[in-house]
Amino acid sequence: MKTLCLIFIITPLFLLGQEVYYSPFTETYPTIFTSKFENIERRIVFEPDEVTIVTETQRGKDIEVLNIQEIKFVDNRLILQCQNRSKRKVTIILPEEQEQLFYIDYYYRSPKTNEEIQIRLHVEEMQIDQSDIIKINVG
Repeated sequence: MKTLCLIFIITPLFLLGQEVYYSPFTETYPTIFTSKFENIERRIVFEPDEVTIVTETQRGKDIEVLNIQEIKFVDNRLILQCQNRSKRKVTIILPEEQEQLFYIDYYYRSPKTNEEIQIRLHVEEMQIDQSDIIKINVG
């Protein structure tokens, strides 16, 4: 019963409804010395059973829909095991519980080399309705 109560306390609101974030910067391999920053505009939409990532490209918008297969809590971090439409596995990790979300870690395997690739999406919370306030996080 204690574990169930803890899960309800830790579970972010996006698992109960829609939560939308804007990511203006992407950092590749953020845990090693040679991190690479790119200005890539993305919108990340969390819903109870899927995550949608819309990336602005020179040719238009690239839309990736990830079906959430499993939700885990490890060391107070939320881990979403997902699968994209090509049946490839993607892992999304949200940092330890904090008042504002500053980044989202995204892991996948390279289809060419099978190497695990990590990118970090630096995020700002977006407004959903006209009456909502936009929260901007710097971090």
